[in-house]
Amino acid sequence: MIYVNLRQLRFLVAIHEERSFTAAARRVNATQSGLSMQIKELEERLGLRLFDRSSTGVTPTTAGDRLYERATRILREVSAIENDVQTLSGQVSGRVQVGMMPTFARAVLAPVLERFARHYPNVEIKVTEAYSAVLCEAVTNGQLDMAVVPSGKMVPGLKAEHLATDVEVFVTSPNTKRTHLEPVDLSKNKPLKLALPGPGNARREKIDTYLETYQVPIDSIMELDTMMATLDLVSRSDWTTILPGCLCLPDIDDPRRKLHPIVNPPLVVDYVFIEPASQSKTQAAELFADEIVKEIRTTCTFCNSKLGAADAIAG
Repeated sequence: MIYVNLRQLRFLVAIHEERSFTAAARRVNATQSGLSMQIKELEERLGLRLFDRSSTGVTPTTAGDRLYERATRILREVSAIENDVQTLSGQVSGRVQVGMMPTFARAVLAPVLERFARHYPNVEIKVTEAYSAVLCEAVTNGQLDMAVVPSGKMVPGLKAEHLATDVEVFVTSPNTKRTHLEPVDLSKNKPLKLALPGPGNARREKIDTYLETYQVPIDSIMELDTMMATLDLVSRSDWTTILPGCLCLPDIDDPRRKLHPIVNPPLVVDYVFIEPASQSKTQAAELFADEIVKEIRTTCTFCNSKLGAADAIAG
């Protein structure tokens, strides 16, 4: 019988996901020499080479890939057992660390926090607002229990679940001639001055592809990785922007900006819920996840009905 301990499995998972012994050691709070020794011992026990080392980094072998898949499932089960034991006390408590993109911080998060704090006063909640790249890294490294991000290329070590599809909305100042909530075909517009998030934002690549594919005329692009500054800029100038419907909900009845569903074709954004692949959620985290998922799905349904005219959301 071959004996493999959980510590070695955790080290293996960290190295596989980080592709670096140095980064993996930092992630699991171990010394690099100690981590290397544990993996060497594991390889000798198994009689298999799990990683190819080179000056440019670490590459898993076929055996390393297969063991990684099994290790993530084992560690997730162990985590679930630990969480089950904690719930036997009958009281929901603990700490939940959640990552949220700015889209939800403006219009979705507050109702969830209010309800959850009222029902589970013994749970400590920490919310981090950031863009997708930062949130994905934080969940992978264990700094966050979960996060909601736009769909896109996922980094290793994450488990992702599709939540909902939202409509993207063209936002302008109140001084434009177009009627508020009137659909717009961006390809037939005059050259646009667009304020958009930077390349590190998951939505930016999809927006750029849309603009190029449908030959939307562009005058200039300003990169702003701050939602509130973008909204303020649009309200006071001829700069425009494209934002998710969930973020625009407070502007439906706000005279400071005009909203326009994008048509021919519509532009949408998919949201995904991410969590560590090798760790099960605690009872508190599971309950919070249920609340935020329900709120996002309900809000997206509302956005589609209010900000995505029938021809805007078809397809």
